[in-house]
Amino acid sequence: MKNLITTLLLLLSITTYSQTQYYTTDGKNRMTESEVKRILSEKVDQMSKILGKQLYGSLTIESTETKKDSIISKVAFAISDKKKDNQANSGPLSDYINKDFPKFNLKTLSGEDFSSEQLIGKPTLINFWFTSCAPCIDEIPILNRIAEKYSNDFNFISITFEDEQDVANFLKKHPYDFKHLVGAEKFTKSIGIKSYPMNVFLDRKGLLRIVKGGIPYEGMEGGELKMGEGNEIIEIIEKLK
Repeated sequence: MKNLITTLLLLLSITTYSQTQYYTTDGKNRMTESEVKRILSEKVDQMSKILGKQLYGSLTIESTETKKDSIISKVAFAISDKKKDNQANSGPLSDYINKDFPKFNLKTLSGEDFSSEQLIGKPTLINFWFTSCAPCIDEIPILNRIAEKYSNDFNFISITFEDEQDVANFLKKHPYDFKHLVGAEKFTKSIGIKSYPMNVFLDRKGLLRIVKGGIPYEGMEGGELKMGEGNEIIEIIEKLK
């Protein structure tokens, strides 16, 4: 009997500690750590060639699901011109998930005060960006189409550390149909925004629900990249509206 108990405990220990780590980008696919790092490296190389400068990639872990035989982390790819100490991180604002989004009081392009309290009553998409960020610029037309479709159901807000004049000059050439909040350097630093673009989703009560990177690029024949259609963002909006 003693030997049987010992054997059962040993089997239980093996089962408990033999979980395999997987990564997913859409909740459906499964990749090993080496596979997800290889894909990230390929994306970084492609973007570096397109933009003609050295870029760096990192993985933002958005959520983790633990099962009996596996641990599945949902990740997003972030690409920027600054190298990070850690290639994988838990992402900005992770401590605020399902809690009140940090309060702010910022300026609009016309110099008016705009506070986070004004977002209550509708769910909100906040896009963190800046005017010389190539992926930020690439996703603007997609964000414009999404904002046009869901303008009655959602608040669409952009926040940047840049000043009013820089943003106003940019908008003369690049229509961007969000409500723009500027001069937010202190706020963006306080909440840990370091990678751009960053899309943040709040529910109608102002609770932070989801933190996403930018809209993913899609590969084309010949190795070129094009901006995706924003289907992940549309899916989130449909759930929150």
